[in-house]
Amino acid sequence: MKVLIIYSSHYKGNTEKIAERFSEKADCDLINIKDNGPIHTEKYDLIGFGSGVYKESTAPRLVKIISQLELEGKPVFVFSTSGVGIKSYNRSLIHALEMKGAKVRGSFSCKGSFVAKEFTDVRIFALMSRLAKGHPNNRDYKEAEKFMMNMVQSV
Repeated sequence: MKVLIIYSSHYKGNTEKIAERFSEKADCDLINIKDNGPIHTEKYDLIGFGSGVYKESTAPRLVKIISQLELEGKPVFVFSTSGVGIKSYNRSLIHALEMKGAKVRGSFSCKGSFVAKEFTDVRIFALMSRLAKGHPNNRDYKEAEKFMMNMVQSV
């Protein structure tokens, strides 16, 4: 099975760490969208799309790339890392993929470390930052590996 993962990761590299863990489990080809160049999806049996979450949004450039790909009937999955690690942030990617006719097989998310004072002085974010410190961690990686194996087996 040929698996491709297309992702956006730039702040702390948390999303890239998860993409790399997926690749270790399923021998995936990885494309970080910061590396310019054409993306060819036709030879892949499964495609993952991942993003860090910045100000409660996934990377707009990743959504734009999705809009340019031929994905009709393709099995896909989405993943993200964020300060709180909730799946609801994946909705924009899921929606973009469904609009392209892709078959969304699953969604994964986990916490990713961040430094609140780099973004805001609001105290609640300082607490969230402390709770996210050290993520993704070994538990997150094990969950990511389990998710990846489920995705490969579902195709």
